[in-house]
Amino acid sequence: MWLPPAFEKPRMRYYALGHGVSVLGGWIQSTALAWLVFRLTGSVSMLGVMGFLLQIPFLLLGPVTGMVVDRVPRLTLLVIIDAAIIALSFVLAALAWFDVRSVWPYLVAAVLQGTFNAFEMPTRQALLAVIVEERALQPSALGVSATLFNAGRLVGPAIAGLLLLYVSEAWCFIANGLCTMVIIWSLYAMRLPKEEVAPQPASGRVGFMDSLSTLGKLPAARYLLPMMACIGLFGVPYVHLMPAIAAEFFQGSSSTFGLMMSASGFGAFAAALFLSMQRNTNLQRKLVTWAPMALGLAFALFALSRTLWLSLPMLVVIGASVMCSANATNVLLQQSVSDAWRGRVVGLYAMSFQGLGPIGTLLSGTVASWVGLSPMLLINALLIFSAAAVLTLKLKARPDVMATIGVEPT
Repeated sequence: MWLPPAFEKPRMRYYALGHGVSVLGGWIQSTALAWLVFRLTGSVSMLGVMGFLLQIPFLLLGPVTGMVVDRVPRLTLLVIIDAAIIALSFVLAALAWFDVRSVWPYLVAAVLQGTFNAFEMPTRQALLAVIVEERALQPSALGVSATLFNAGRLVGPAIAGLLLLYVSEAWCFIANGLCTMVIIWSLYAMRLPKEEVAPQPASGRVGFMDSLSTLGKLPAARYLLPMMACIGLFGVPYVHLMPAIAAEFFQGSSSTFGLMMSASGFGAFAAALFLSMQRNTNLQRKLVTWAPMALGLAFALFALSRTLWLSLPMLVVIGASVMCSANATNVLLQQSVSDAWRGRVVGLYAMSFQGLGPIGTLLSGTVASWVGLSPMLLINALLIFSAAAVLTLKLKARPDVMATIGVEPT
């Protein structure tokens, strides 16, 4: 059977079931929350505020979440986080059920959801090293996780749309609570061995600074994270500006916007599925520079096109390139550290990629208001391609950097 190598491990199959259902519920809830806020306020800017509140915890809490993940048993922490997500879902369901029309409780919920997500992501990815103990299978496991995320992104909003049409927002929130229960069940069904928390640096500010200093000496982090930050700032914001792009470039409606989002989502899903089939990091070592270059070129062509059927393939490439860049960086970073450092390196990765997204959206939106959408996209394309070219030259000059993959920091 044509399955990712990580599925050779029974625990990974439990994880895929639980995480897949949980991700689906998360997309159902996020879609319903956005719709509810827009229905109550009629404000596009309020949607931007909510998106900002959902993502900014990754930037503010990135190093802190990583330290917490590496200091406590990860299974226990993940169950606590998922339980908090379930509780928040049912609180949202109650607010929607009783037709609370003030927007502030929902904005507070967005902050809480973003905070939970900022802790959940590094905890779950660090736990993958326990679920799939063989280091050679961990790239495949990360690919599976990304595939499930993008599958949820494709299917979840559609299910939310049906629930919103035939029932109400409250049932979307209830659905997420029930879906998140599945991941808790799967975590216990795996029967993971008892975790031994590795010795950590000094607590408090000293431990925090020591962690940053040690990771800063890790060549993979020093070279790859700036590229990821560049993509977070200039490669991700196009998603939030897509409605304006659809209207200005193609004089399109909501159906055009949906088609464009589907093209980008399909590219990300296909790339993640392909990466989940890898048994080693050979491909990721190439993609870490190739994918950002492809992203820059695709952005430039997309910025110049005014024909929808030509632009859709570019969006597929853009979605795939962002996915390949993110996966390659994540895999190589995690392969560069011991399990004791995994949470911190994933926290910094999330801070660089997801945490900078809200800042990038504000920057791109401001630049677009000054010079226009097309010039803004061209500027972003140039910045991404230039950063990828610089990274390529640096890695060629320092072949020892990739040789450190799999070598623990000291």
